[in-house]
Amino acid sequence: MPYAHRPLILDADTHMMEPADWLPAFADPDIRARLAPFGKGEARVLSAVSDAAGRFQARSADARLRAEAEADFMSMKFKGWHGLGAFDGAERKRANDLMGFGAYLVFPTEAFNQVIAATDPEVLAGGVRALNRGLADFCGADRRMGGVGYLRLADGPEAALAALGEIIALGLPAVLVDTLPPPGGMGFTHPAYDPVWARIQDLGLAVTLHIGATGAPYEPVPQAVFNNGRETPIHRIGDAPTDAVSYMGMPFEAQVFLSAMIFDGVLERFPRLRIAVVELGASWVVSFLKHLDQSFRAFRRRQDFSALTCLPSEYMQRQVKVTPFAGEDIGWLLSSGAADMLMFASDYPHHEGTDDPIGRYERTLAGTGEPLRENFYHRNFEALFADRIWW
Repeated sequence: MPYAHRPLILDADTHMMEPADWLPAFADPDIRARLAPFGKGEARVLSAVSDAAGRFQARSADARLRAEAEADFMSMKFKGWHGLGAFDGAERKRANDLMGFGAYLVFPTEAFNQVIAATDPEVLAGGVRALNRGLADFCGADRRMGGVGYLRLADGPEAALAALGEIIALGLPAVLVDTLPPPGGMGFTHPAYDPVWARIQDLGLAVTLHIGATGAPYEPVPQAVFNNGRETPIHRIGDAPTDAVSYMGMPFEAQVFLSAMIFDGVLERFPRLRIAVVELGASWVVSFLKHLDQSFRAFRRRQDFSALTCLPSEYMQRQVKVTPFAGEDIGWLLSSGAADMLMFASDYPHHEGTDDPIGRYERTLAGTGEPLRENFYHRNFEALFADRIWW
C-alpha cells in the first residue's frame, strides 16, 4: 500500500542526491578535471556518500535488505544520500511507487553547489550543462519525474536564451533561476530579458526559485548578525538554515524577486508565466500579499504603475505557487488568501521533509473543505504546468 493517502497527489519538491563522481560523468571531457571538488572535498560528506553507495550495492544484491529498506523508506535513517532511490534512477522509480504520487518535480542537491563554486566562466557553463544532462538522465527512469534545469540568468539574456534551447532539448519541464542579479549586473526585469520570459512562457515551462540558489552554506542573513556575544550557529554544507534568525530570513530574496517581477510589469506582460517558490516556507505569503498592495498604494503617485491592470496581490494569486514546510498551518493559509497558491511538497529524500509530511499537513487541515484540499494536493500543481502537462 503506498504512502499517499488519497488518489491524486502531485509533489512539487523532491531531490536527487548526486554521488561524488556523478557530475564529471556528464561533463564534457575538457572540463571534467577542472570542476570544483564535490562537497568541497570535506571528509564528512565524502564518507557519507561512500557509505550510502555501499548500502545501495548491498541491498541491490540482497532481497532481504531491499525489503527492509522498502518497508522503512520514509524513516529519517533513509534520508539524504541514504534514501531509497537517492541517486539511482531505477531504485527511485520504486521509491516513487511506494510514495504513490502522480508526479514529482526533481531538483539537484550537492552537484548544484559543485557547479556554482566554479570561478572560471568556461567551467561554470560546462558544469551547468553537465548538471542538466545528468538530471535529465536520472528523471528518464520514470516519466512521473520532471527535472528542473538550471538557467543562469546572471549570464545575460542572450546566453539564457541559448541555454533554454538546451534545456528544452533535454525535455526538462521547469527551470531554476537565480533569485537576485549579481552585484553591478542587469536586473532580470530589464526589457532586455523580455525575450527570455516570453520564450519560457511560450514553452510552458515553470520558473522556480529554491532555497540555496546562491550556494552553500546558505546564508539568508549576514554573518555579522551573529556577532552578538552568544554562540554562533554552525553553518555546514547544505542549504538548510541551522538557526531561528536564518530561518526568518529565508524568503527575503524570493520576495524581492517577486516584487520586481510584479511592479516592473513582467507578470503583466507575460500573463501565462508561472513561478513556483520552493522550499522557502509559506507562512509569509498572506502578509506578503497585503504588503504588496500597501506598497502599491504608497508609491502609485511617485512611480508609473499605469501598465498594471491588476493589484499586485492578484498577480501573485494568478501566477505564483508556493510550497510550505511540513508543519506549517496550511489550513489557515489556504483559507486566508493562498487557496490558489499552495502546493504539496515532500522534499524527499531530504531530512527537512520529515518522515511523515502528509501527517503533518493533515493535522492543520481539520475543517478544511475538499476543494481547498484538492487545490493543495494537485490542482495548483496542475495550474503551474497548465500549458505543459508532462506526467
